[in-house]
Amino acid sequence: MQTSELNLSMFKSYDIRTPASKLPLELSRRLAHAVAVYFADVLGTRKVVLCRDARLSGPAYLEQGAEIFKSLGFEVFVNFQVSSTCQFYYACMQHFDAAGIMYGASHNPGTDTGQKIVGPGLQSIAAGCGPLGGLYAVRQSFIDGKQLHEQPGGKIHVLNCTDAYIDYSLKLSGLEAGVLNGLRIAADFLCGASGEEMLTALDFCGASVHGRNIIPDGRFPAGEPNPIISKSIMPLVEDLASGSYDLGIAFDGDGDRLELFTSRGTQFSPVFNASILMDELLKLNEPQSPSSLDPSFYVCLKSSPYAVAHIAASGVRTSIIKTGHSHIKEALTRNRSRGFIGAVEESCHYYMHFPLDIQDLSGRAAATENTLFFTLLTAKMYCKYPERYAEGAGIQEAAFREREWGYLFTEEASRNHVLEAVEKELSSRGFASMRTMEDGTDLEAVLMRRNLPFAIDAQTVMPDDWVQVTQRISQTEDGVARWEVIAGNPKIKDETASIINSIVTSSGKAERYHI
Repeated sequence: MQTSELNLSMFKSYDIRTPASKLPLELSRRLAHAVAVYFADVLGTRKVVLCRDARLSGPAYLEQGAEIFKSLGFEVFVNFQVSSTCQFYYACMQHFDAAGIMYGASHNPGTDTGQKIVGPGLQSIAAGCGPLGGLYAVRQSFIDGKQLHEQPGGKIHVLNCTDAYIDYSLKLSGLEAGVLNGLRIAADFLCGASGEEMLTALDFCGASVHGRNIIPDGRFPAGEPNPIISKSIMPLVEDLASGSYDLGIAFDGDGDRLELFTSRGTQFSPVFNASILMDELLKLNEPQSPSSLDPSFYVCLKSSPYAVAHIAASGVRTSIIKTGHSHIKEALTRNRSRGFIGAVEESCHYYMHFPLDIQDLSGRAAATENTLFFTLLTAKMYCKYPERYAEGAGIQEAAFREREWGYLFTEEASRNHVLEAVEKELSSRGFASMRTMEDGTDLEAVLMRRNLPFAIDAQTVMPDDWVQVTQRISQTEDGVARWEVIAGNPKIKDETASIINSIVTSSGKAERYHI
C-alpha cells in the first residue's frame, strides 16, 4: 500500500481523529497491529482495555480490535456497552498494568472516529508524549506495516465497571444519598455516552434533573455532540430561561467535558468553577503531597485572568499550560513532585491526581479525568455556596470575551504568514508574547497580553484597558488557525478582534471556519 493511501492525517497532536469513511477496516486492522507492536515491544505489556463511545462506527472497530489483540496473545478487557471516556479511564485504573484504547471522536461530528490511547498506569500517549515519541512511533509502525506474530494465550474478559465507577466518584466527592435534595438541574447529554452514569449518581444524591437527549444515539439527532455549538445547546438554554432550574450542565459525545450554565443560561467559565472547587481539591490532595510543597494548578492559556486571580486568592499558584488532554496529564504526572495537583481548560476539561484506592488517598494515583466526579463536586459546592457562583458570574461578566473563532487556510505557508502578521501588528500596539510554559515546554500557540503580566497572583492589579489574545493552529482540524480575545472593556475587545479579522481576510487566503 502506498503511503499516500494510508490517511496519515489521522495522527493528530493529542490522539487519532478522522472521518470514519477514511478509516476502512483494512486500514484500522493495520492501525491495530501498529498499536499492538507499540504496546508489546515499547511499553512491555500484553494487556489492553478496550471501550467505545456511542458512534455508529464504534462496534465494528471494537470487535476488530478485540479479535486482533486476542490473536496476538493479549489479555483483552472489553466493555461491550457504550462507555464515556472517563469511565474508560477508570477501567484502566482498575487494570493498572494494562494499556488502553478508547474508540471514539469526542465532540467531533458523528461520522468521525478516532482513538485515545494510554499506556500502563494511564501513561499519556500522544504525538511526542510517551516512550519513543508516543504516537510518532505508532505512526511509523503503521507506515511500515509492522505486526506481531500470532501467539496462543490470548483471552477476552468482559468489562463492566459502571456501578463501581459511580460508587468511586460518589465517595470521592463526599456525597451521600439525598444530600442534593432541592437542587434543580437542567442537563443535556446530546445523545452521548454519559447519561446513565450522571443521572444515576445525581438521582442517588436527590437532585431533581430535567434531562435532554439522555439515550446514547450515534446518529446524534440533537446536533453535533459539542456543548459549545449554540445550535446544539439552544434547547437547554431555553429551558434555563424559564427560571425553573438552579443551574445547567451539558456534556459532549464521549462525556469528558462539563459545560456549566448559570440559572439564566449563561455559560460559566470552567476556570471560575475550578476556583470554587479549589477548597475541596486541596483537601483531597493533602494526603498525597508533602506539606513543604506549595500547591500549584495548571490553567490553559485561554483562561480569564479574573478567574486565574480567583484561584490564586485561595493560596494556589497558577501556571499556564498548553492545551491538549494527553500533554496536560503528562505534565501533571511529571510535575507532581513540584506540587501540581490538577488542571483546567476553558474547553471544559478538568484534571486531577485520582487515587487508585478510595480508602488510601496517600497511595498510588493517576493523573487523569473523571467528569462524573467534577460534576458531583460542582453540584455539592453549588448547594453549599450558591453565592460564590453568583459572585463568579458577576465577575465573569466584567470581562468581555470574543469566544474562539477560526479560519480555514488552503496553504500552510499562507497560514503561517498570517499568524506572523497578526503577532507583528499586535506587538507594534504594545502586546507582549508568551510561547513557552515556565518549564520551557512549547505552548504550541502564542499568548499575547497588553497591560497585564503573564504571571497572575492574588496581588495582581488589572486596569480597565487590559487585553489578552490567544492564537493557535488547531491540532484536531486540518488547515485551521484559531483566535480568542478577552479584555477589560468591550471597545478594546472589539478593536482587537477587528484587527485580527482584517489581517486574515485581507490576505485572501482563508475563509471563516465554522465547526
